[in-house]
Amino acid sequence: MDISVSNERPTPSVVTALFGPDLFRTDEQTAARLASDMRRIPELRNAWTPGMGAHVFGPDTSVGTYDSHMKGVPFAESLAETRALEDFPDLPLVVDAPRRRGFVARGTALLRAMTEAIPVPATPFWHGVAEQTYGYAWCLVDNNLLCRECVRGSCSVSLFDSFADYYHFCEQLPETLDITAQRVVEYINHVHRDHEPDGQERKIMDAWLASTQAIYLDILHPKADRLRTLDDEQRTIRYRGINAAIRALALQARHEQGPLIGDDDAVDAVALAAVVTHDACDRRHDNLANEFYNVFTIVSAHHGVESVDVVRRFCVDVWAWAIDHGADWAIHIAGRLLVWQVYMARYQADVLLDHLTAPDPRGRASVDPYADPVLNNLNPLRPSSTPDDYDLRSRCQDKTRYDRMLRACLTHFRGCPGCRGYDTATWQQRAPLIEAAYRAKYTDCRCLNMLSIYTILALLDRLWWAADPAARYTGPTGNWSPMLC
Repeated sequence: MDISVSNERPTPSVVTALFGPDLFRTDEQTAARLASDMRRIPELRNAWTPGMGAHVFGPDTSVGTYDSHMKGVPFAESLAETRALEDFPDLPLVVDAPRRRGFVARGTALLRAMTEAIPVPATPFWHGVAEQTYGYAWCLVDNNLLCRECVRGSCSVSLFDSFADYYHFCEQLPETLDITAQRVVEYINHVHRDHEPDGQERKIMDAWLASTQAIYLDILHPKADRLRTLDDEQRTIRYRGINAAIRALALQARHEQGPLIGDDDAVDAVALAAVVTHDACDRRHDNLANEFYNVFTIVSAHHGVESVDVVRRFCVDVWAWAIDHGADWAIHIAGRLLVWQVYMARYQADVLLDHLTAPDPRGRASVDPYADPVLNNLNPLRPSSTPDDYDLRSRCQDKTRYDRMLRACLTHFRGCPGCRGYDTATWQQRAPLIEAAYRAKYTDCRCLNMLSIYTILALLDRLWWAADPAARYTGPTGNWSPMLC
């Protein structure tokens, strides 16, 4: 991120609702204040200085009240921008990929979910919004197992986040700002009124609002002209879980399963492994746009080496832990995120994955897969005795359970008309099968879960190719604006 803007500009007054102390004590003006916060983004961007993030926080922000494990991380990450940043190491930054798009719809399956909360017309634009924003949350949770009001509320927060996240190409999106802010307030009120004070619902809601804070802070920066590195890898990795909203989604996935398996540290590890599936597909686009908040970029920046093997090792270990401990939620959230990424026409991840050549082994130096102490500290397993073996089944202690999960997926594919052929299809051929699973998900998440489990257990080779600078993309390309990143 570029910190060349002068610190002498006046800092606007604190943002009134999102960063203040009264967000969880709502009144009739809270929704209007939240909407006003979003409308202030142009003003704040024009006055941006490296210290602005620390100034927009109130003295006692509500966010972090319930998810105390992550309290203060967005503030600390913002404060770090006032210190000297390091240049990115001299490493290859591969950028060959399909072009990035805006709100382009893949299909029509998700507008129904969004219109249950936000009334919009059935136009191509709003189908795209439903897939990319409201659908980001809806597609990654089981709406039949979780409280439906909480699902609607968290999806509304995801849509609310997009007013900042997609600020550069929002088009008609601001038409829904006021009602979306109202839905966010209704979510906050519902959680306090209808769920227990010590329930997971409050923690999840808090984590969602932390994502809003982080995304809001991110959009205030000028677009970077080169990659720069912040000073604390552990904090930045935790922040990545927040600004991708993946910690909130991982908490929801864990809550789906019933008795909680895994503590807060396990949620951090699972969330990080899940967002890697997104960041692997995005890495080439992020490189072109000088986007720092990508797990591969963060790890490479702090260690001066290509990170794909290090990150891959971590993910395989996390998913093996999940299989061995019956933590299916960890597999579900990672698979659902990758399946959603492939389905999004905006990303063209299906095109990317179908047009990659295997990495040239001479294309990069060998790296110790356990070279990153931060990832090692998050890793729920001890280091493997065969660190260069990335086979997930081999890493599992309970190989019988791995085999049973894989066999259940294949049996389902043979018997389900909507999922048939998923195991043998190309990535582009999988998109309509994913849409069928989304249509079924309104009443039953089984199809989506089967696709998600199989994807993590058996389909990840090309995901790692996508992140690997030694792999070449051979498909269609085109010019696109970094503002679409």
